[in-house]
Amino acid sequence: MPPADVEKRIVSRFLERCNRYASEQLERYHRDARHKQGLAALEIQDKISHWTAYQVFNEYTLAELADGTLDDWFDDDGS
Repeated sequence: MPPADVEKRIVSRFLERCNRYASEQLERYHRDARHKQGLAALEIQDKISHWTAYQVFNEYTLAELADGTLDDWFDDDGS
């Protein structure tokens, strides 16, 4: 396997782990949101929005890694 493919695989696995963690956080916040009201509920919804955006961004990046869009990021020329 070429070094760039190994690096892409490492990055992909890392992002997949990040998304599993994000899913766990989202489950926790959704569970907590059921018991909150007012400002506390809004704060949790804000956290849910941030974790969701993070997860969506990672999914987008994973797709770009898979389809080759980010291949030039793994060139050996350092750019």
